[in-house]
Amino acid sequence: MKKILYFIPLLLMATACDWFVFDNMDGYDATITGQFIDSGTGQPVLFGVPDNYGFTIYEQEGSFTPEKGTFKPTAQTWYAKTNGSYTNKLVFSGSYRIQAQTNNFYPITEEFTIKKGDNTQNFTVTPYARVKDVKFSYDSATKELVAKFKVEHGDASKTNGINAYFLIAQDRFVGKNHNNATDASAKASGVTPGTEIELRIKTTGGNNAEFQYTQPHYLRIGVMGAYGAVKDAYDEETIDWNKWGALGYAGYPNPPAEVMVIVHHDAEFTPNGTINPNAQYNYSSVWKVDENFSTFTEVTDWD
Repeated sequence: MKKILYFIPLLLMATACDWFVFDNMDGYDATITGQFIDSGTGQPVLFGVPDNYGFTIYEQEGSFTPEKGTFKPTAQTWYAKTNGSYTNKLVFSGSYRIQAQTNNFYPITEEFTIKKGDNTQNFTVTPYARVKDVKFSYDSATKELVAKFKVEHGDASKTNGINAYFLIAQDRFVGKNHNNATDASAKASGVTPGTEIELRIKTTGGNNAEFQYTQPHYLRIGVMGAYGAVKDAYDEETIDWNKWGALGYAGYPNPPAEVMVIVHHDAEFTPNGTINPNAQYNYSSVWKVDENFSTFTEVTDWD
């Protein structure tokens, strides 16, 4: 009997606390969809998944008033698709702010309103770089996949260097961090905007992670724009006289055992991190090539 009497006061105390208050908040009352639009071309800015497709949204302070305490905006991560569109079907109506700082476009901060029901909200952004006029083919003589394309700066007043990459994977989510190309010929540093660039991927020999099975492959071009110094690179190198003589200097009187020469290398792109500090890529669309390397088809279904 004493045990029952002890239990009753504890039960009364428990039922009086907030643990037993029913959640009377309304549920999600809105959906939103939209695209990230290139300010220079009017076309969607494409993303690499899983590279740079998450962006930060804050519900604005004052968007609603809680029954207790004060509302403090917290970061929400929304996600875009490869084709530059996004959809969120579970959202509350109210005032919001996008604060995208780490994507493949210049940072933006913009306020917008979501009303009850369906909403469309596009964001106009400027990518760090653009890929244009992309063409893929197969060189049967060398057994190489070939990409030809042009690049340009998103804002030529802010960047002066672009690196280019020919990317390949076994599924359509090919990107910076999902790429099986290992060829030196699949990338180029400090490329010149407006001129046609050619990159290649061998389908034999290396790249075993990609070509060990007979199957379709997925291709795209990635470009990384940043501010940096494009400069000629020179190194000092010591070689023996026999090698020097082979260059046409045999018979030189009193030859030394070794000679110091200056070796010139190609221009080197050295970003300094002030623009595009996360080294994000901008992308072409994704293309599928069949297992015989004969048919190239653009991937358009990202639902």
